[in-house]
Amino acid sequence: MHPEVRTTAPGKCPKCGMALVPVTPAIAAEFNLRFECSPGAPKPNEKIRLRFSIFNPKSGEQVKEFYITHEKLFHLFIVSQDLSEFQHIHPAMQPDGSFTIETVLPAAGNYKIYSDFYPRDGAPQVLQQNLTTVGYAGDLMAARPRLAPDASLVKVVEGMKIELKLEPAEIVAGQPVALKYHLTEALTGQPIRDLVPYLGAWGHTLILSEDQEDYVHSHPEEVVPETADKSKLRGGPDATFNAFLPRPGIYRIWTQFQRGDRLTTTSFTVRAERLH
Repeated sequence: MHPEVRTTAPGKCPKCGMALVPVTPAIAAEFNLRFECSPGAPKPNEKIRLRFSIFNPKSGEQVKEFYITHEKLFHLFIVSQDLSEFQHIHPAMQPDGSFTIETVLPAAGNYKIYSDFYPRDGAPQVLQQNLTTVGYAGDLMAARPRLAPDASLVKVVEGMKIELKLEPAEIVAGQPVALKYHLTEALTGQPIRDLVPYLGAWGHTLILSEDQEDYVHSHPEEVVPETADKSKLRGGPDATFNAFLPRPGIYRIWTQFQRGDRLTTTSFTVRAERLH
């Protein structure tokens, strides 16, 4: 009933309480994705149109049926190679089964495009493409970011003081870690309790390794009640995301919370240590 809820152990769905059942996708292989950008040579700060078409790897036919995950059929993440620019947007499905969206790339450079969707006959997919703008003449290898972990896991963004606590305090690659956020008003210190559900959750987190090879998309363990009137629900000041960073190295975390009509995005940079 809720295909975005997945676990390796038996139990009940945290959203509706139904018993979870094992599912084997009809097609376990990665699907084929055709990615088009118009204009073909995108310029920074000018509107571009992106189109995504998904094809069955066995039959070659275009896929036209998808599961909704977190209120959308397609989650698109666009991240610059230096990890300074971040977009989480949602292409619209067209009658032929393709997905399209318009956006703007704010600076010249190379961008990674992450397409996150769930075809009905397959498993959840996260497929990557590259997109380079006009005016970028850098060397792709030399342009990789050289990130340093944040000395403080406290930031003020759009009037919110966002504190991140890691449990355990030292992230170990290959072991689970809880990302515990606490939100307060920056001016008064009062707890924030007016979060509204964003795409069916109290927040969203994307984590990328420094080389952009490892991708983690996580949602809070605090569940938005499925049957409640979402227009009246309010959350905060705490939200916990569970994550698993597979390799030692540096990772950037982007987390989004919504208050009223304003979606706030914050980022933190952390290190995952090798198992001692």
